[in-house]
Amino acid sequence: MKLASIDDGSRDGSLVVVSADGHYISARDVAPSMQAALENWGELSPSLTKLSKQLEQGGGLDSEGVTF
Repeated sequence: MKLASIDDGSRDGSLVVVSADGHYISARDVAPSMQAALENWGELSPSLTKLSKQLEQGGGLDSEGVTF
């Protein structure tokens, strides 16, 4: 699982899950930021893993031109 932050104007940015092929999906419904995900990893990692598996099966937004 690869996590990243996208600049959304907030201090920590918005958490996204990134696939091996460069697509990404927002993880904001699970954790608002990377910091929140790390601080609550034990509780949130199953949901983030589920998002990652969904993303690897197809879908998500193309990250071309996006800076993580």
